[in-house]
Amino acid sequence: NKTKMAAVGCVWAAIVGVAVLTMPLSVKSYNGDLNHDESLSSATKPCAPGMVCSNVVALNNTCLQDSHQLDAIVTATAADCCQACLANPMCRAFTFRYQEAHKPKNHNCNLKTAMKSPGITGPCLSGNTAPPLPGPPKPAPKGAKNILFIAVDDMRPSLGAYNFSLTKTPNIDQLAAEGLMFTHAYVQYAYCAPSRNSFMTGRRPDTTKVWEFVDHFRERGVGATWLSLPEFFKQNGYLTMGSGKLFHPNVPPNNDVPYSWSPEVPYFSTPPNSAHKCLAGDPIHNPTWCPADVDKDASVLTDQKITNSCIEHLHLAKNDSQSRPFFVGCGLHKPHVPWVFPAEFLKNVPDWTDVPLAADPYAPVGMPDVAWHFPADVHGFDIPFNGTCNRTLSKIFRRAYYAAVSYQDYNIGRVLKALADLGLEDSTIVALFGDHGWQLGEHDLWAKMSNFELATHIPLIIRATSKPASIGKQTSVLAEMVDMYPTLAELAGLPDPRTQGQGLNGTSLVPVFDNPSNTSIKPAAYSQFAKTSTFSVNAHFTRNLTALMGYTVRTPEWRYTAWFPFDAKHMHPIRTESLGRELYDHRGDTGLWLDWPGENVNLVNETQYSDVVQELHQMVLDYIRL
Repeated sequence: NKTKMAAVGCVWAAIVGVAVLTMPLSVKSYNGDLNHDESLSSATKPCAPGMVCSNVVALNNTCLQDSHQLDAIVTATAADCCQACLANPMCRAFTFRYQEAHKPKNHNCNLKTAMKSPGITGPCLSGNTAPPLPGPPKPAPKGAKNILFIAVDDMRPSLGAYNFSLTKTPNIDQLAAEGLMFTHAYVQYAYCAPSRNSFMTGRRPDTTKVWEFVDHFRERGVGATWLSLPEFFKQNGYLTMGSGKLFHPNVPPNNDVPYSWSPEVPYFSTPPNSAHKCLAGDPIHNPTWCPADVDKDASVLTDQKITNSCIEHLHLAKNDSQSRPFFVGCGLHKPHVPWVFPAEFLKNVPDWTDVPLAADPYAPVGMPDVAWHFPADVHGFDIPFNGTCNRTLSKIFRRAYYAAVSYQDYNIGRVLKALADLGLEDSTIVALFGDHGWQLGEHDLWAKMSNFELATHIPLIIRATSKPASIGKQTSVLAEMVDMYPTLAELAGLPDPRTQGQGLNGTSLVPVFDNPSNTSIKPAAYSQFAKTSTFSVNAHFTRNLTALMGYTVRTPEWRYTAWFPFDAKHMHPIRTESLGRELYDHRGDTGLWLDWPGENVNLVNETQYSDVVQELHQMVLDYIRL
């Protein structure tokens, strides 16, 4: 969906009709009372080196929202508005408003610090700054393995393979029996956009500078020319195809098209649910959960459609005319709220009356306030700080989450069956994981958005049939999702990404596939969480509004968290000040016990652990990369 003019280097989208229109030499504005054609060559000077103006997919006759305004100026043309944005280091997007001939121009070029979803009807041409495309791909190495990359939103280890009996997950359990299951895998941020910007680039959140849902790694001054994980495979000769939620929507823009994905196969964006009826739910008009009157094999719900697209992509890859190895990304939504699933999956979980409550329903003793947040993402809880959640609603919600996981297991089974039916199992590495964990009332918390174990701990299973020592094994190595990029590259037989200019922060876990008992690869896993105030978990702010940051380090025996005030002007935590510290005991934690009691009491002020606190605090200080 783009047309680049080499002489100018700007990419445009005209907002007309019901779709984005791109034209080779000119763009045409909304033509209600206007009839304005503008040649791209009307730019008075070339665009700034290293960046171009990229198109924005928008609804018909729609401008960018007024939020995140940086400046409003007058320019003669949309091309000049683009150049004004490129000339301003803080500008990330722009909207040029066409004027009627008899009216004077009045601040017709709006420069913005972020590009959010369009939402203003009008005669506009909008864009965002973006890097140029990299050069042509290299041929794939001989014998390179395929990649099936399955990301599941909000999925904690409530799976049979992880010693959890309330959810039926036969397909994921079978994958674990055929692959390597990581019992101590952690994300670097317990929120969708920051986590995905991290593992899809192989960089930590302080490197991507993505701590919320507005900024993204493709921005100037961050990682505009980095190769994302799928883009690295694409540049090394792979056919790359994606469906659903792999990057967080609009962070980076347009699912990172055209960078991460092969141009001959359009990205399958997340579709809405088609018409269905909720057979239960509370409240019924805005349900947190919805057992739907939908057959499990229908193509009605979002994840059913994404699953179908993933299967179609496997067929396309099998029949690729160039016989390229493939990277197929499958981004599934449930168990993200609302928990909408075919009603028949309620049969896979106990009745709500038999679903146990969280074993640790109160905030940890001695916990600093900043570590907690009020219930998020669910409806019906109106409680004070560290209050008691409604027991009945808690049981119903926990049951709905487990049913949504069971539903997702069925979809994953369909994708894995298609891979097998196509005869691609032995030539394909399968990676399955959650983008972060989820709290279902533990510590009186609902949703992710914390630095606790259940928010950062995820299931991670990788099946690599070329590594026989890993088949059906478990490993307790401390794995981080930032390790996924170098690990998959090495397993596939590609060069080390660092030799191709990628300054990754992760570590390849491939030695563990040859010796699953090898836990010495890394001493700790790190995560972090940013806030604008003590209890806020609002993610719709720009990075320069960050007020505080919590960093947590997980070692085999401990979790230590330090909260710092944040200097938003200079973009770093104030490490000499403290807003709270936490130390939790994980000695003996196998990673297979969701209700591990070690985080019920904060031990940071216990004198017998002062040496532990000192050592772990220094590890946090050494980790901070701003």
